[in-house]
Amino acid sequence: MLWLSFILLVFILFLVIRPKSKKIDSFFNSEEIEAESFNAVNLKSLVERKKWQKLGASILTTLRVLGPRSSVWASFYVVLSVAASWYIVITLLMIENKALVVGLSCVFIFAGYRSLVTKRRRDFENTFPDALNILMSAVSAGDSLMQAIIYVGDVMDNAIGREFKRMGDRFKLGESPDVILHRACKTYPYPEFLFFTVTIRANIARGGQLKGVLARLIRVLVESRTLEKKKMAMTSEARISAKIVAMIPVIFMLLLNYINPENIDFILHDPSGRGLLYYVVGSEFLGLFIVWLLVKGVRA
Repeated sequence: MLWLSFILLVFILFLVIRPKSKKIDSFFNSEEIEAESFNAVNLKSLVERKKWQKLGASILTTLRVLGPRSSVWASFYVVLSVAASWYIVITLLMIENKALVVGLSCVFIFAGYRSLVTKRRRDFENTFPDALNILMSAVSAGDSLMQAIIYVGDVMDNAIGREFKRMGDRFKLGESPDVILHRACKTYPYPEFLFFTVTIRANIARGGQLKGVLARLIRVLVESRTLEKKKMAMTSEARISAKIVAMIPVIFMLLLNYINPENIDFILHDPSGRGLLYYVVGSEFLGLFIVWLLVKGVRA
């Protein structure tokens, strides 16, 4: 029963992970981009990176949300996750299974990583429209696209501003726009940024009024954020109800620990009681996952 609950949890976490590299590569010719990479910009650009290297780069990019001491905070969280897993499995449940400790630690680490990914996404959604406004203002003032991107990088002191600054530096070095935009999409694999890069590529290749295109893009982003807030407001009651229902077993176990500790000992230490505990934990995670799917599937 324990391993069945753990396998169910791993399956749920696997469904949450969605690779975005294939979506990005569909808008760019990867072979041409690799052929046009310059040694003066990045000596490692001519060497194809392995999957574990790409995964490490993605994790390091996400950890930058923690600030300049991201490695220290990440190490502290990993140690805390291992200590909490050891206490829950070995001390509280009295299960002498090191593999379960490792598995629970991985669950805690993955949950923390997902929270950082969510925070990074929210920061992007809050700052990217401002970057587009500044870019449109610079283009309206008569600056070229490269000068406008450099100006955004100089004005904005945040993650999206630093990415625009890197893009501007690569433009100065004469790197191909496809290479620059493709690398930027690897850093921000979001539909809004991908649409922005496709718009820039089309403007460079065919010309046209970039100001009007950026204005329409900003309007679409603002409307999308408004719809997202509306969706969260419409589903707030269901989400709060699900959280309350999920907390009821925990609250009753805490109350029962003071009222009748023998029943808690039966659930935690007796083999028959542990089966009931594993069933409750698995049901809780499955129910929360179903609610998450329902909320995510809402379309305003």
